[in-house]
Amino acid sequence: MIPKNKFLLLFFFFIILTTYNSNDQKYNSSIIFPIKKIIIDDAYAFDLIMLKSELEFLINTSLFFLKKKEIIKVTAKYDFISSVQLKKKYPNTLKILISENIPVATGIDGNKRYYLTKEGVKINYREIDIFKSLPIIFGNHKNFSIFFNILKKNNFKIKKIKAFYYFDAERWDIVLKDERTIKLPQTNYENILKEIDSILNDSSFSKYKIFDYRIKNQLILQ
Repeated sequence: MIPKNKFLLLFFFFIILTTYNSNDQKYNSSIIFPIKKIIIDDAYAFDLIMLKSELEFLINTSLFFLKKKEIIKVTAKYDFISSVQLKKKYPNTLKILISENIPVATGIDGNKRYYLTKEGVKINYREIDIFKSLPIIFGNHKNFSIFFNILKKNNFKIKKIKAFYYFDAERWDIVLKDERTIKLPQTNYENILKEIDSILNDSSFSKYKIFDYRIKNQLILQ
């Protein structure tokens, strides 16, 4: 004799197998756990309205037989999305957790703009209010992610930066929002980053607009 709990389990799978057609991905009128609600969480900058509209095809399809590949196909079109995690909340809710590529600067290539993340990932540009004040990168951005992470490591106040300039000599200038410029050497500038904040906040240096560290062990003020 089959135990009661095993019988219920077999009955459940029988219902599933008789209501799902694996060949044509179509469902009959008795859909198993039809999706009625889609929740998208953790989106910081992404246009959720657009994404939700593209995922409307999931409504009234089976949560049990979720079309994961079709969801990934949709989200892969958006370069702001780095990864997605799907969570089923039975009986009828699909929760989508989004990880985003968050830009830290805006780059310019000819007449075309783009966003750049701290990992160096390029993102197609479109106007987003929360990113309007991001610093702009002028010149080659290939070493930007390394440079940016050195700034963060040394607690440089990124929000004070208006622009980054990269030169063929493989060095950086930093232009602050108060129009003061810090000219860094090619290498060994971490100690400069550690001390520059106290110099910039010292009133005796307030009249200077250029802080030139390109010559080793020297600070030239202009």
